[in-house]
Amino acid sequence: EVLQIILLPHAMVAIKKVDRAKLRFISSLSVHYLVELERRSVMPCVALQCLVIALLWRTGENSQLASFLSAQQSQWTITRRRRQLNLPTSNRMYYENPGATTFAETLFMIATEDVLDKASRPCTPSTRKQLISYATTILLGCGATTIAVKCLLSAGQLNDAINICSKKIRPTKSVNDTNFSEGMQSKDFFRAAVSNARRVSSISERCKSFYHLHFFLQQWDPNAFTMDSRKIRISRRGLSVDQRRMTSFLGAEDFDTMLIEQSVLAHECPRFPDELFPSACCKKLRLMFGYVHNVK
Repeated sequence: EVLQIILLPHAMVAIKKVDRAKLRFISSLSVHYLVELERRSVMPCVALQCLVIALLWRTGENSQLASFLSAQQSQWTITRRRRQLNLPTSNRMYYENPGATTFAETLFMIATEDVLDKASRPCTPSTRKQLISYATTILLGCGATTIAVKCLLSAGQLNDAINICSKKIRPTKSVNDTNFSEGMQSKDFFRAAVSNARRVSSISERCKSFYHLHFFLQQWDPNAFTMDSRKIRISRRGLSVDQRRMTSFLGAEDFDTMLIEQSVLAHECPRFPDELFPSACCKKLRLMFGYVHNVK
């Protein structure tokens, strides 16, 4: 009732009216309410925990949010140690809380949300990374490894997703029997790499990221590099006369259908980001990932 009648409505009003002072007050009130519940050994609901973190995030309270996350993780460490020593404790581990997986997924949404309203001032990238790490820990502790990988890829945390897959998830030995759930297929890793590369100014870092991805995918999903011939629509503009003669006219003036042989990954992610790499490096990367050279 406190959440539905007081905290949430007033937070929404503060955002709508661009009242930063009120939004900070609601944030502080939510934190104190959660702390008081924990002091009385009452487990806060997932919705309240999400609200506290979301408000701290929106008000730019970097130090307070970082302290809150650190305190939670320290409590888990103490609880785990007390249980190992068979000592009594009333505290729960994060994976024992109802809705822990949903809670962690919501934290990823908070960390990756584009805050556009004028009342909010999101936290710094370092606090964002700490929030993502916190959510990842919860998911891994709950055994939701595949969800953790999907969330990390959606948040652009490519290296962390690769590390988890390498250590905790291993495809079946028979390549033909390997199936990957939606959100953690080779194309998802590739798209995350492209998205990250667009935000990186260093060409060497871009190249390094793609080399690392290629090495990982060779072990993770070798089928992604299997050459496959498929019909695709291609613009006639820029094609040579010989190439035009080899095409099958579709009826649209500027488009042809061509039978192109390239990797399965290249077919699933048709556009390679040529503009992000120097010519020589781009040519090599296209070859590594199985992209055809002539067609644009």
